[in-house]
Amino acid sequence: MNLQENIQRIREMMGLNEQTTSEFDKQLQWWKSYLNSTMYLERLKKEFPNKPQDFIEKERKERLKNLDNVKDQTHFVRAISKEPGYVSGLMIPKNYEGEYYDYLDKKWKKNKWTPDAKGYDKKGHVYFEKEYNPKNWNPVTGYETIPAHEFGQLVDDGGSRIPQSTKEKIYKYTQGGDKKYPNYKIGDKVFDYESTPSEFINRIQPIRYLLNQQGIYDAGKKQFTKDDYNKMIKNPTILKNVHYQDIFKSLKGTNQEKMNNFIDLMNTVAMNKNNDSSSLNNFT
Repeated sequence: MNLQENIQRIREMMGLNEQTTSEFDKQLQWWKSYLNSTMYLERLKKEFPNKPQDFIEKERKERLKNLDNVKDQTHFVRAISKEPGYVSGLMIPKNYEGEYYDYLDKKWKKNKWTPDAKGYDKKGHVYFEKEYNPKNWNPVTGYETIPAHEFGQLVDDGGSRIPQSTKEKIYKYTQGGDKKYPNYKIGDKVFDYESTPSEFINRIQPIRYLLNQQGIYDAGKKQFTKDDYNKMIKNPTILKNVHYQDIFKSLKGTNQEKMNNFIDLMNTVAMNKNNDSSSLNNFT
């Protein structure tokens, strides 16, 4: 019996002969685990400080339902944009809020992010370019966490469920990003693409996923600390990640201020809907 056969026999004896879980599925499973965690509830309480426990529990259950049929709502396509590789993933929300800047018409518009001529516009669905298909997983290095990002946008429905207080916090820490490239506006606050609340929060979620994968920090079990932060900024895999890079490009201030603000975001932002509504629409 050769070495490979020995390894296979040991795996069978240990009950490890199941099909390997794809990276795509790992990110979905992480999301469900995180939503089910005690710390997710704690972060919800911080964003809904005046709501009772049963309200918080209901909110979590509703968000989990948003991921129940995610595989039926997922499509793998050859190219999302006219330039292949430019857009790796796209989530279409059931409801839009705020205004988005149309660079073709050079004006602010409501109810849609950007024109799409390819028909990738089913509400509550998510589109990935073909390299994210679990059967042919081959993303560009640094872009492996695109599924975690898009799943997060399914949960917050493109930002319509994020409370105003969280949007204001993001604006405070980013100042809306690059003023030369406006993307999203709500009230008198204008954000660039990476600083748009749903885009920003759902760049933090992949970082949480990677921190867990790298054995640094479990967002479902504890608060994020300065020690965790110092390990994070030295981790080669995380440093290469585009979502990590975008977050620290968006955060303003000195390195110390960025650290303090990032730690605050990690410990206070879960992902919530507007404070004046008590129910979430389920994806169908």
